[in-house]
Amino acid sequence: MRKRVLGRTGLEISEIGVGAWQLGGPLVLNGKADGHPDPGREHVISLIRQCGEMGLNFIDTAEQYGAGESERRVGEALKGQRDRWVISTKFGALVGPRGERVDDASAKRVALSLEGSLRRLGTDRIDVYLYHVTPDRKQADAVAKFLESARHKGQVRAVGISTNDLEQVRMLHELGCCDVVEYERNMLRPEEGLTAYLREHNIGGVVRGALAAGRLSGKYFRRPPELSAEDIRSTWFAGQDVGKEFRRYAVFGGLVRPGRTMVQVALRYLLDDPATHTVVLGAKSIDEYRDAVAATELSPLTEGERRTIAELRRRLREGPALKRMLKRLVGRKG
Repeated sequence: MRKRVLGRTGLEISEIGVGAWQLGGPLVLNGKADGHPDPGREHVISLIRQCGEMGLNFIDTAEQYGAGESERRVGEALKGQRDRWVISTKFGALVGPRGERVDDASAKRVALSLEGSLRRLGTDRIDVYLYHVTPDRKQADAVAKFLESARHKGQVRAVGISTNDLEQVRMLHELGCCDVVEYERNMLRPEEGLTAYLREHNIGGVVRGALAAGRLSGKYFRRPPELSAEDIRSTWFAGQDVGKEFRRYAVFGGLVRPGRTMVQVALRYLLDDPATHTVVLGAKSIDEYRDAVAATELSPLTEGERRTIAELRRRLREGPALKRMLKRLVGRKG
């Protein structure tokens, strides 16, 4: 497994990382599903260890995932091999005592969050510690000082934020506490402005959402996914024709070649950018990780293929916009 240096942190991480949101089991916030069906604790522990055997060494979790269960499972999986892994977790998004969603990234709260994450992960240090919510500007200076103190104590090695908001990244960078940004990026959402900023300032880039909630996996080009009530995606696509939504992206199927799956095309698109230091997947099976790892060995996409992707993305965006415009015009005529 090839590795890249995570920006200016000095941490060497695998090009494919393990996402542990889906591995933490069901999560209900404010009475609504906000997680995924439980793949089972023993399965998760085994899966993480098998990923490690393949050379993956970056894993991403959060105190909110599974209401702490994700961190506990990660900690159990990494027992006896902690030094082989780079652990990323997040603070600020919490599960309240009555199952309510709580956003609290205050200086007082982050100290408690760090203590809790260290305990659940069974470690004395967190390699990458990220904001999971929008920073409170009034609290940001105090949080930055706390994180710097935690860094000096050896409790954290690098800090940053999980967001696609460039202004939040700029603010934290100016405060000196933005070594790493985790953000959603894929063939449908290139995020060129944010990526350019990370590249300019040598900020570590952890990419999530590479398959756009399964739209770019290729699995659902013909048949839509079956989503259970406890799967958060059932709320994302509520009121939509799920089959129609997923079939729209079958236009990318023309990029598949013998020996190159749709998943691998989507990953190669991201890995071709040196600002992508790792792509975190939410896979639940070792076969899915094997498919992803194989993408790291493939040749880069050609310029022609990247132009094709940009053109298909433009058409997909313009299609719904055109339909909305026509609908408005018909309404006016009526």
